[in-house]
Amino acid sequence: MPEAVKARSIFSTPVMSVEESAELTVNATPVRVSGFLALAFGLASFVAVFGESLIIVPVVAVALALLAIRPYKGDRPVGLIAGYIGIFCAMLFGCWGISERHFKTKLMSEQAARFASDWLQLVGQGDFELAVELQVNPSRRQPESMPLADYYSRGESAIAMMKQFKEQELIPKLIELGTKPKWELSRPPTVYTQFGRELTLTVWKDTTGSFTRPVKVVMEYLPGASSDKAEWKIELVSEFIEDSNRV
Repeated sequence: MPEAVKARSIFSTPVMSVEESAELTVNATPVRVSGFLALAFGLASFVAVFGESLIIVPVVAVALALLAIRPYKGDRPVGLIAGYIGIFCAMLFGCWGISERHFKTKLMSEQAARFASDWLQLVGQGDFELAVELQVNPSRRQPESMPLADYYSRGESAIAMMKQFKEQELIPKLIELGTKPKWELSRPPTVYTQFGRELTLTVWKDTTGSFTRPVKVVMEYLPGASSDKAEWKIELVSEFIEDSNRV
């Protein structure tokens, strides 16, 4: 074979025809990236347990999964199984998060209603020292062995706290009414989060008519350490005005 022919046969590259290129493109297995994205968002959907706003994560995962598992023709696309796994994880964690928030909200509503009712009763009975204590962060409250009457009548800071308590907007009216009012909830408690704090709003009405305006009691939920129980703190007490249900 001539040297020139050998050189051409070694270094020449076969040219692919248009028909061959089209056949390879048609036979290539399609890839659905949305399936892998759905899997990633689905696995991350466990964050829905930690906050109501994070429910958006499983919602995005479901949307991507539905895009990934849409009907197809020909070979099964790569990413289809990932889409099915993603939608399963999103539904699992999403339902878990919604259920957990529902039960926690119900429990907090019940506890807050009892706490607020007891606090209003304390004020009506004249147990002002204990009422003031329940407005203080649990870490700063006096130990059970401390006589609160002595503490709030002798300590300078305690006397100032008691004075501030009695000067609050609604407290003088409640003190004057004493045990006359019979308080009951006028609407279900509202649980919400503000600046990372878990708060519950309760609105009360006096069924005896001694106090004609509804009363708003806002409390903060303070989860304890792993070995301690959760605590509540009175955050705000005032007359309730519609559309003014935040601290």
